[in-house]
Amino acid sequence: MSVERNWNLNETLGRVAKTGIVESAINLQLGLKRADGSRQIVGRFRLPLSSLADSGFVARRVIEGHRVFDVQVLRELDGSYSIGVHEGRSTPLAPYAVP
Repeated sequence: MSVERNWNLNETLGRVAKTGIVESAINLQLGLKRADGSRQIVGRFRLPLSSLADSGFVARRVIEGHRVFDVQVLRELDGSYSIGVHEGRSTPLAPYAVP
């Protein structure tokens, strides 16, 4: 089962992090909140959190007997986006884009 999520990445921080996600897959609509306060839609993505965790790009942990995922989306210096919860280890977000 996948759940619809709307996240806004803060341009100044260059990232958005979400923790404690219980679903193993999410449909994400990602936006960018610019430093001037304006917002821009980046795109829609289907994120298979379980397989991303198997690859080490998403954190998986157990809280009170329940598996949860921690996700971080990063804006790279070249303007592209990636997923990665460990410093220096990320994967491009583009392959997960959906119409």
